[in-house]
Amino acid sequence: MNKKLIALCAALSLGGFAHAQSSVQLAGLVDAFAGSKRMSGDAARQAVVGSGGMTTSWFGMTGSEDLGGGLKANFALTSFFQTDTGVQGRFTGDTLFSRDANVSLSGGFGAVMLGRGMAPNFLPTILFNPYGDSFTFSPLVLHANVPLFNGTGWGSTTPSDTGWSNQIKYTTPNMGGLTVNLQYQFGEVATATSSGKKNVGVNALYFNGPLALTGFYERAEVSNPTVSALASTKDDWMLGGSYDAGVVKGFVTYGEAEVKTTRVKGKTTTLGASVPMGGGKFLAAWANTKMTGGAKRDTVSLGYDYSFSKRTDVYAIVMRDKITAFSSGTSYGAGIRHRF
Repeated sequence: MNKKLIALCAALSLGGFAHAQSSVQLAGLVDAFAGSKRMSGDAARQAVVGSGGMTTSWFGMTGSEDLGGGLKANFALTSFFQTDTGVQGRFTGDTLFSRDANVSLSGGFGAVMLGRGMAPNFLPTILFNPYGDSFTFSPLVLHANVPLFNGTGWGSTTPSDTGWSNQIKYTTPNMGGLTVNLQYQFGEVATATSSGKKNVGVNALYFNGPLALTGFYERAEVSNPTVSALASTKDDWMLGGSYDAGVVKGFVTYGEAEVKTTRVKGKTTTLGASVPMGGGKFLAAWANTKMTGGAKRDTVSLGYDYSFSKRTDVYAIVMRDKITAFSSGTSYGAGIRHRF
């Protein structure tokens, strides 16, 4: 009798698991390059084996469960690492799951996410330049997200990282090619006059055949990935577009960033092109940022990315960087990128 009861419970249990189907996936990307780096204003050249020539290396787990009726529960726990040294994170002090640490519900209504995930600036920036999310060679990504610590005083225009912690994000359903993300980050930093500072933002992505358009706006009062109050509120916005004509895909963006207390503003314009060639793509991109007071920065990258498969490619890139009143710098590298 007990054996029959156990067998019945097992059958019901298995049936329940079959109804609520779930999946967990281990995924990631490994990217390393060898070359030489010298940015504008650098006193000397540096030969390197570096990590993330085209994409920041990462790994982690994602998963979902089908709850029935079109509703799904989802999670993501993903971490950056440096391929050349094996060190965790993008930089010293980066949090373990600085790429993703979130849980969400999705369905016909769209999706609601809680936790750490992409900031409003991230997808519009990486999808609308030919070098994608290269924090080493993409002129747009460098101007937006990578400050220089070489005496030039050149900072990034993005006010608070490419990811936001402590956030609520609502993603609309796909509306004829248009998707909108509304994002609110609780700063969890108490003040004497309010319940706390915050970051707010929105982005929109539109895809229709060869045409793609985007835009984002952010107002930041706290830093990331470690949350603390910024010295001043910062605003940041960008508009962009791309068109794939087959023989060439063109990219264009324009954006502005401003520190509210000082009224210091940066205006960034970029142009780019991706040209299919011999099993790979020739890549060209230019970014120009003009700061309040007259300082200007121009960065140009030329490269070639060859795909062995959907998971593995190799690349070679040369980049020139110039800031007003400082010496120019040239960097180059060749690398391998593998997805798993």
